[in-house]
Amino acid sequence: MYIKNFLFSGKYCGLKKNRDLDVGLMVSKIPLRVSAVFTKNKIKAAPVIISKSHSKNVIKALIVNSGNANACNGDYGLDDARRVIHGLSKELEVMESNIFVCSTGVIGERLNASLIESGIPELVKSAKEDGLDDFAKSIMTTDTFPKIASKDVSINNSIYKITGVAKGSGMIMPDMATMLAFIFTDIPIKKELADAMFKECVDLSFNSITVDGDTSTNDTAAFFYPDGEQISSKFQIGKTDANYASAKKVLLEICFELAKMIVKDGEGASKLITITALNARTETEAKRVAFTVANSPLFKTMITGEDLNWGRIMAAIGRSFARIKPNDIDIYINDKIIVENSAASEELNKNIERTILSPKEINLKIDLKCGKASRTVLTCNLTKEYIDINASYRS
Repeated sequence: MYIKNFLFSGKYCGLKKNRDLDVGLMVSKIPLRVSAVFTKNKIKAAPVIISKSHSKNVIKALIVNSGNANACNGDYGLDDARRVIHGLSKELEVMESNIFVCSTGVIGERLNASLIESGIPELVKSAKEDGLDDFAKSIMTTDTFPKIASKDVSINNSIYKITGVAKGSGMIMPDMATMLAFIFTDIPIKKELADAMFKECVDLSFNSITVDGDTSTNDTAAFFYPDGEQISSKFQIGKTDANYASAKKVLLEICFELAKMIVKDGEGASKLITITALNARTETEAKRVAFTVANSPLFKTMITGEDLNWGRIMAAIGRSFARIKPNDIDIYINDKIIVENSAASEELNKNIERTILSPKEINLKIDLKCGKASRTVLTCNLTKEYIDINASYRS
């Protein structure tokens, strides 16, 4: 999974009580550009505010800490984030504006920046091409496994790579969620093209998942790539050519694979649920229906109990405020028709009811019969473990 010119490391600096890795570093040997999407929550963590301003600059390094979100700390939060950036800029001998910074963890507790500062020399010294595993582990909070995806891209007979890491398990809801995702590639791309490409890929992946309907203060997805304006290349990616299409296809695959891992790792989750709203009037209305069902606690607990109370699905569709035909809706679970024209299907029987929700992966399709638009979202079930995890998150 080596990516040309990218070095990674991860280290325990003292932020986590369990002594797991808690600070990750990416250093680039060449100038990078970044396309980034940040939380739409009006309360934004200090690193989000700073990295958003730095995202227009050339980027030389990325530093991420877990165990503390550095959010809701006022001016102290900004000062602490800048202390981390200043320490890394001195060690790398780069400008502070060339550093991208992120944090994840508990909201409202002050970040002990001195712990990170003291670990920076070792983080820089240990950064290497094969350090991605440690980097991925260092950004985890309640995650149960590191999330990494990588694919090759063939462009003009040359092989390039797109590799991504992510963290996220709870507090997950589009616009972004309490997740961090970092995608790296050695393909030179012009920033304006990468911005458009990444935004579309994020919308179809990270912004199409939900675990619990909560949008965090720290959500960030960032795509790092060589500056296409500065690096000579045998090819030039243009928005209408095959090179752009190839890169975008693989980028979307990486984003979607990471998004799926986040949902599968939802706090306490035991089932992965795919919800597709079909034949809606518009894609916006299809998305509204799919997410209303996906965020319904009653639907999610129904899946946990494997109790086919399909009226909960119908009720969620009805309160989505999408334009529907109330008497014409069909619902399928794992390709078996459950509801036909908004009433129990004649094919539904006790045997189907007992077994249809038993698989670990549930595929729900809602046919609205109103138009031609569709949208798919991913979610998971809600269990007692979710409550246990979040009831004692700080302790």
